[in-house]
Amino acid sequence: MTLISPPHIPSTQKHRQWPLLAVIASAFIIFGLLPPPNARAAERDTYQSNGITFSIAVRTPEQIRAFYAGREFPEAAINEIASRCMLTVGIRNNSGDIVWLEPATWRFVTTQGSEVPRVSREAWAQRWEQLAIPPASRATFGWTQLPESRDLYPGETAGGNIAVVPPDGAFTVTAVFATGEDKRGTPVKFVSAPLTCDKPSEVQP
Repeated sequence: MTLISPPHIPSTQKHRQWPLLAVIASAFIIFGLLPPPNARAAERDTYQSNGITFSIAVRTPEQIRAFYAGREFPEAAINEIASRCMLTVGIRNNSGDIVWLEPATWRFVTTQGSEVPRVSREAWAQRWEQLAIPPASRATFGWTQLPESRDLYPGETAGGNIAVVPPDGAFTVTAVFATGEDKRGTPVKFVSAPLTCDKPSEVQP
């Protein structure tokens, strides 16, 4: 169900770390955090520009509940996650330059022009502290979320879930990627087709 980024490795070490990344990816598949290669892919919108591929799909509360329940998350955590609109995002850098993944710079806007708040990793961490969620569940949840900052070298991929507060109607995602080692290259922008979220589940106190 989820696309998960391997742990980030500094650029100076990446060329020495590909065998390690392959082992990590295999471990994710074994433990069920990534679908196996022959798994049925979820329907998603895919866009391409300047050698970058960007894909996005909306998850239903039922999908979210089933996924995290299967990993023995506490009910309080499942309720909290299912109350948000979860988007699964994938990025592949087939350009000849570094591409910067920084979701804090993205915009989520309803078709009426209202901003849709994004739930950051910091906000999740604060909520897990309030709910006293076990560290193991927090770590697993973190693996399934989109990185807050990541430099993607040519040929690299990244992905994961990103949560927003569910809006009443349709909304679009404008994702901007800075390019170049110093982020001074020509930015690449994607604007999604309108997306809609299913009615969220109620958050239990």
